[in-house]
Formats: sequence, C-alpha cells, structure tokens
Amino acid sequence: MYDKLEERKEAMLMYHVHHLSKAKICRRLKRSRPWLDRWLERYDPGDIAGSLSDHQTGPKHGHSLWSNDIRQQVIDMRKTRSQEPQWRYAFIGAQAIHLELKALDSPEVPPVRTIHHWFVAEGLVNHPEKQSKEEKGSKSIPLPVADVVNRVQQLDLKGPLYLEGGPTKYYLAVIRDRYSHRCAIDVLDCREAQGIVDFLVASWHWFGLPDYLQLDNALEFRGSNRYPRSFGKVVRVAVDLGIELVFNPPGEPWRNGGIEWFNGFLDKRLLQVKFEDVQAFRAEARVCQEQCNQTHRLAEHDGLTPNEIAAHAELRFPPKDYSRHQSKKLPLDRGFVSFVRLVRKSGRITLGAGDRFMVDPDLAYQYVLARVDLSQKLVRISLEEQEVKAYDFSADTVGQWAMDELQEIPIDDEIVKVLVEV
Repeated sequence: MYDKLEERKEAMLMYHVHHLSKAKICRRLKRSRPWLDRWLERYDPGDIAGSLSDHQTGPKHGHSLWSNDIRQQVIDMRKTRSQEPQWRYAFIGAQAIHLELKALDSPEVPPVRTIHHWFVAEGLVNHPEKQSKEEKGSKSIPLPVADVVNRVQQLDLKGPLYLEGGPTKYYLAVIRDRYSHRCAIDVLDCREAQGIVDFLVASWHWFGLPDYLQLDNALEFRGSNRYPRSFGKVVRVAVDLGIELVFNPPGEPWRNGGIEWFNGFLDKRLLQVKFEDVQAFRAEARVCQEQCNQTHRLAEHDGLTPNEIAAHAELRFPPKDYSRHQSKKLPLDRGFVSFVRLVRKSGRITLGAGDRFMVDPDLAYQYVLARVDLSQKLVRISLEEQEVKAYDFSADTVGQWAMDELQEIPIDDEIVKVLVEV
C-alpha cells in the first residue's frame, strides 16, 4: 500500500497528464473533492515532493505564557521517566506528562501540543516511521461492548520466549480489562490449559471476574480438535464462574486490539530486559503489572489510572476457597460460549475443527454470533441480535448432519426448522 505522498502524486498524474475528471479521480482514490482541490492548489511542478508533503502544523515557538520553571519541570519529568528504574513501565509522552501535572494539581498545566514542542526542541522525541493502517471492513461485528470495569476482559498468551542462552520455552500470560486498561501478567512454563486456568483464577481473586472473556481460537483456550464440542478446561472453569467466553473470528487478531497493543508495549519494555532465570523474569513481570496499573493515566478517564478506575467499580470475585479449577472434569451443564464468525461464500460458518453450520448464502461475508447454550445443548446463530438459525449442539451429533434433511428443533415452545449438514 503506497504512502500519502505517492497517493497525491498519482492524483496529480491523473489530473494533469491523463486529464481525468475530478469526480473520477475521487472515485478511484476513494477521496473527497475538497481533498483533491486542496492538493491541486498546493501542487508545484518545480517542487513536487515539497508541495505535496504534509506541512508541519505544530507550534514553531514555545508558548510565551508558560514559565521557564514549568518548562524545565516538564523536561525533567520526561528524562526521569526515561532513565529511572521505578518509571521504566510508565508512559513518557506529552499526554502522560500533561495528565500527571493535572493529577498533581500543578499551578501550570501546559497543553499537550506545547509539551510535545518542548520535547522536540530538546531532542527527546524519536519519530518512528509512519506505518500505513491496514484497511478493515466496515461490517458490524457482534463483540460485547466494554462500558464498565470488567464487562470485557481480553486474554492472550505470548510466546514462546527464551531466557538468555537457555533452551526452555516460556509464555507470557496477559489479561487486560478493555474499559480500565487494568492488567494481570504472569510467566508460564508451558501453554497447557491447567497452567492458564491457574493464572486466571489467581488473577481473578484480586482483579475481579469479567462478564465476558474475549480471546482467540488457540487450542489451549478452546479445547480439542478431535472433540470440538467437549471444550477444554479454560472454557469449563470460565462458565463455572459465570463468565461467557467470546472467541474472535479466526485470523483476525486486531479484534483483540487492546491486548495486542499492550503486547507491543511489553515487547518494547519488559521483553528487552535480559533475565538470568525464570524467577527474575516472573518478578519483573509483576513489577511491570504493578507499574502499569498504578502509573498509566488515561485521557479517556480524566487522567485516572487503571487502579483508580477499578477502585470506584463494583467488582465480583470467585469464592475465597474456590478450587474447582483443580478438578479433572468440570461439567458443561450451564452457561454460554460464543463464537463470532464470518459467513463464508457458501453460507456456512465453522466453530471449530470442521464443526460447520449452514447459515444462509445470502448472508455471505457478514459477521454472525453463534451462541452455545450449554444447558439446552443448542447453538443459536444471530445477525444483529436477530436469530436466524438454531441447531442441536449435543456432543454426539458432530459430523452427523445431512445437507438434504430438515430437522425440527423445539426452542422456547416454538418449532424452528433448520438445515443440517455433514
């Protein structure tokens, strides 16, 4: 995908060389008419790159109303956060410093742009290469809305990771609340389900239980490919604690955008440290967790930290003596498990390991929610909260569907006719 400058050059080529109409150029480039008129006006054949490049919009001089004392304080805060160990996981950008000054009730609180200008003038800002944003579809997707603390938590497992000179694989387990950005981090020595649920239950005792846990389709989360409807221990423990798991569409990691961003943050901070042993790795992961929760001030929450946001929320926790996650077989007789899936051209969706269901070819390329009711052994498939199909979800029906048959399934005292498939 070309960058902005190449796009503007192409627009000038279409207009001045190929003599295409403005309307046609806008359609081809998916741009507005004011955008094209602006760059046609700025275009200079003698300085093509200069005239079509972005103009600097930031202030050229520091705001004269701010004292030298506050300017020096801001610079010192940036340097301290960049160099001192106790700030190694803190945000160091202009917005973070601005929010910190507000939280400290500073008599002078310069705006973010002014602080950023001071950083640039002091040579404290590195300008990373601009990356083009991947274009995503605008289709609606039925993911839960994170409107309060612990409404939606996201889980991810990062690895394998290796210690300096060691062959042993380790994995970084991370939970993050989508609303407050509060996190829990630990180092696991394997990616087996038991280690994951141990981490989850231990974290939930202080972190609080979510209503929804959003995650990808890794086998350690979902369960066996051989028995796709039996589900694994992560699912069983979650539903036992009243949590609904929501599995993202396969191959779309950006649906876990918050935790994917946080993984990038951990790459740059935590995983740049060289650890001699796993104990040191775990200890540093705990320091990272605590600093992120205590120091990351969030603009969308008026500068509060994740811990401050959670302190004012009503949280629910597992029973203090909860140990059912240690049992070998938890029943699947209650609760819900949801799958967000893109309907294929054929009209089908796949929940896991070839467990396919016909939805409707007319709904191809739309996202649907397949919600499994474990107590009734049913999967209800809905589009924009409207149920379109329902299927039996008994464990012994996998692979026994027949495309040319109709089965009648009683649901809530109604008879719903559904197509079934092999």
